[in-house]
Amino acid sequence: MLKKILFRNSTNFQFIFATLGALVGLTALCLSFQLTLDVQSFHSGEEDLFGPNSVVIQKKVTKLSSLGMNNTDFTDEEIEGLRQKEFITDVAPFESADFRVALSEVKGDGLPPFYADMFFQSIPDRFLDLDVNWEWNEDSEFVPIVLPRDFIMIINYGIAQSQGFNQISEELLMAARLTIHIKGESKNDKKIGRVVGFSQKISSILVPKSFLDSANEEFGSGNRIQPNRIFITTVDDSYGELEELMDEMNLDIAKSAIDVAKIKTIIGVIIGIFGIAAILIMLLSLMGFVQYSQLVLSKASYEIQTLLRLGYPIKSIVKTFIKQMTVIFGLITAASITIMLVIKLFVVNTWLDKNGIHLEESSIVPTIILALFCFGVFILSNLLNIRKTVRNLGKIQ
Repeated sequence: MLKKILFRNSTNFQFIFATLGALVGLTALCLSFQLTLDVQSFHSGEEDLFGPNSVVIQKKVTKLSSLGMNNTDFTDEEIEGLRQKEFITDVAPFESADFRVALSEVKGDGLPPFYADMFFQSIPDRFLDLDVNWEWNEDSEFVPIVLPRDFIMIINYGIAQSQGFNQISEELLMAARLTIHIKGESKNDKKIGRVVGFSQKISSILVPKSFLDSANEEFGSGNRIQPNRIFITTVDDSYGELEELMDEMNLDIAKSAIDVAKIKTIIGVIIGIFGIAAILIMLLSLMGFVQYSQLVLSKASYEIQTLLRLGYPIKSIVKTFIKQMTVIFGLITAASITIMLVIKLFVVNTWLDKNGIHLEESSIVPTIILALFCFGVFILSNLLNIRKTVRNLGKIQ
């Protein structure tokens, strides 16, 4: 009865406008949030699509460099200058071997006979893009080695064909042992190595820092080697700063790393704009519901004042309005989540599958929590507005 009295003069246009706005805004917000979660599972082959950019930088080799008149090493001052850049969050120079090294097969392990001069480098473990057993000490059975993935591609589709031996699978290369030939300043040695993984983004042959430090001390010349390659981690949306750094220091950065930075920036901006637009629509719909409530209360002011004179408590009148709003917002929230899932499953996922892009399905629970949070904000805002308006009407009588 109380509900019929209060809502008999409600304005349908205002209600429909606010409801559609809330439905569109909440659906867009949930969809952008869920897509953000899904896209975070995508890997470009070198880098997570979202998150910090890890980039290997080196100085360009010029004609002067070829003549020995220009050094491509990084000085201590340049490395410190990189650490001071606001968009760079981590800096790690590559450490290089101070001795000559070569690799050959271990007879009986299944690899064809070969002997190749190589180079060893090391980086901090946090920059590795794969999970491997990376521990080494003097008692270790073998030296773990990480090869660039392009390395085995060159062997199988170049060297193997030209040299007339069989192609080598990754599994065979990781199962077989390698002989490491170390040629130092004053002595030579042989050690056993084993490939433990293949890096997508690092084009160096990597060994643990503990082994490189020990081998440099035992076989090296004792001279400090300045790094000529540096790993840096930059914040999201820092493509512009990275380009400026390239021009400033005459750097050579892999095109794929630049492309990843571009993609991250573009996708981050698009999803950000989409999310901001959704929030603005939500705020406008919230204002629409507040105005709708005020309009209904204003048109029912005589009835409300009469009820208050008859002894109806303010709490009962407010409770009647909030029950109605809770049903409305509950239906909007449920409809928004449903529409979001339909769009994601039958539109977005279908388009991605047709274009060969496969994303891991992330949990929908965070999105539901976000929708429930918006539901709570709507209810609380209208509760405060309705309570204030009804109390003001009670003072007028």
